[in-house]
Order: sequence, then C-alpha cells, then structure tokens
Amino acid sequence: MWWADLCTSFSSLHQRSDGRQAVTEEGKKSRTPRKTHKQRVTEETAPPELLTFARNFKKARLEAGLSQYDIMRLTGISQTYLSFLERSLHSPSLSYMSLLARVVGKPLHELLEP
Repeated sequence: MWWADLCTSFSSLHQRSDGRQAVTEEGKKSRTPRKTHKQRVTEETAPPELLTFARNFKKARLEAGLSQYDIMRLTGISQTYLSFLERSLHSPSLSYMSLLARVVGKPLHELLEP
C-alpha cells in the first residue's frame, strides 16, 4: 500500500526541532544542527555598547522601582533572559532594547550613552 510506504518513509525522516538527536524507525540516529537565535557573549567578547546598555538598563529599572519580575509581566520577556541581559551575557535585538527602554520610561538613546 502506497500510504503505508509513505508514512514509513516520512517517520524515518523525523528530526526534532530542539536540536537533539531523534531515533528514527530504523533505529538510526539523525543529527540536526542546534538552532539558536541568541548568542551568548562573555565579558571579553561583549562590545562596549552592550555593557553600557546592560548597566544603564539595570540602573533605570531600579530607579523606576521595577523588579525583573515586573518587567517580565509587562513585556513577556523571561526573567532569566532579563538577568542575562543585565549581566551582558546575551545580546538583545533592537526591538527588545526599544521595548525595555519604553517600560523603564527612558528613551533608548539614553540607555546607550556611556
């Protein structure tokens, strides 16, 4: 039956979207490259603008009387990611920087000034 053959061949092509290995019907492991849209940075590789944004964002958040949890509830950005941003471990997108600036009541250019 062509339908059974199609289903069998499709199941052997199964790959997980989380980047981990998936076992196919034939018992072979297939590898998919790990997909990440966020790159982890270190103190040595962080650009000075990222360090400046992280420091100024945390200062503005505290001045606004907001916790990371408050920011999470207002924006939907996870508290863990916010912590990584404040410690310059992740490089945020421009849209995230703009959103975070609005939440703390500062224009984005002020958060990027040394």
